[in-house]
Amino acid sequence: MAEISVVIPTLKPRDEIEAVQCLERGTFDDFEVVVRDDVPVTKARNEGIKRASAEKIVFLDDDSCPTRNYLQLASEVLDRDAAFAGRSIHPRDDIFAKHFTGHYDWGDSPRYVQRFWGNNMGVRREVFDAVGGWDETMGWGHEEKELATRVTEQFDIRYHPDLVVYHPYVDSVREYWRKQYNLETQSPYLWHKRGYSTADQLRHVVSKAINPRMYVRRGVFATIVQIGAHLSRSAGNLRGILDGNGRKDESIPQLDRRQEMA
Repeated sequence: MAEISVVIPTLKPRDEIEAVQCLERGTFDDFEVVVRDDVPVTKARNEGIKRASAEKIVFLDDDSCPTRNYLQLASEVLDRDAAFAGRSIHPRDDIFAKHFTGHYDWGDSPRYVQRFWGNNMGVRREVFDAVGGWDETMGWGHEEKELATRVTEQFDIRYHPDLVVYHPYVDSVREYWRKQYNLETQSPYLWHKRGYSTADQLRHVVSKAINPRMYVRRGVFATIVQIGAHLSRSAGNLRGILDGNGRKDESIPQLDRRQEMA
């Protein structure tokens, strides 16, 4: 049995997966890679968990590139903590690195956090046994937030700044806007699980859409990108509500704590 199982959801052939190539250049060799091409991504990750032989499970995206000592450190962290979030770095000196990827970095000191990201995270199997797996009703878009909410009801998530993965966020402004739109089509489902009605959701979306502070960044170009991104998010929210993402199944279990909408 391997010390660590690395689960990677992807449609790429194994020999084209950048994450696998980076792992093979690392200093740690007691690991296995479980590649899954199931749709949606949440199902792929759940199937990966089922097929993983290790008690320590790491999740990466196919274009994640961990540093050489990443798995060694991940193993040490998971000896002590139930789950971890690493530091993801957009590997380009562009507007996204400067203004739009701060959510990947909680600073230089380890601490406990409420979130993790699917391109750089680890969870002990006992956590999934306790809280369940990824919600397969959700595709890509806030699925990590939904899982993290359940995890933190019973366990801690440890942010470790030395667990570094280089992961390109987006390649262009247009792709960034499209990503924000697609991401936010999933928010209504998450809000519904937190106990918010469709009316609550609509009020929240309108409130944010008319808030001028949501459109401003430092610098003209960054502000233009932010305006487009926020409009894209608002449109995605409305699309999700209209498509019924906020009421896909009225019987779904709600999350134990009613968090603020975000």
